[in-house]
Amino acid sequence: MRTRLTLSLAVAALATLPGCAGDTAQNYAAVATPTAAPPSEQDKAWLGAIHQGNLAEVQAGGLARNKGTTKQVKSIGRMLIEDHNQLDRKVTQAATRLGVRLPSSPDAGQHKELNRLEEAMGEDFDQDFLSGMVKAHKQALAATQKEITKGSSPAVVALAKTAAPSLRQHLSALRKAQSD
Repeated sequence: MRTRLTLSLAVAALATLPGCAGDTAQNYAAVATPTAAPPSEQDKAWLGAIHQGNLAEVQAGGLARNKGTTKQVKSIGRMLIEDHNQLDRKVTQAATRLGVRLPSSPDAGQHKELNRLEEAMGEDFDQDFLSGMVKAHKQALAATQKEITKGSSPAVVALAKTAAPSLRQHLSALRKAQSD
């Protein structure tokens, strides 16, 4: 009799513990962490634009590395390839996690600029490359600042915040090369 009473008390105690009663799913649902809100149109636009910029700047960097006439232009080309490939890996990972589809190539304006750079030779190439990259980095910085202030996805805003210093460094190096 005593064993039966102890067993009954044990079963009753287990039934009152969270997760052991019949409403297990409800208890887990109550403590589950909410999923992150989907990225806003602003977040999606920035991810797409920065991805296209990365693709274009890696290609432009390759042209500078191969066609540049100065050590400085060639060095900037290598820097753009390395840094924009690294940033693009992070952008692609974030977009994948958030379910955002990215464009597969640079936009029409970027294609036009890349074609123009492919045709340019010598010092004309260097000048066209530097002016084109200054313009592109100004646009990328403006878009990045907009994402930092108006983005809603914490992951995308954090990524924009990590991208901004490199973009500023690139812009500074490009402007310095232009003035030398």
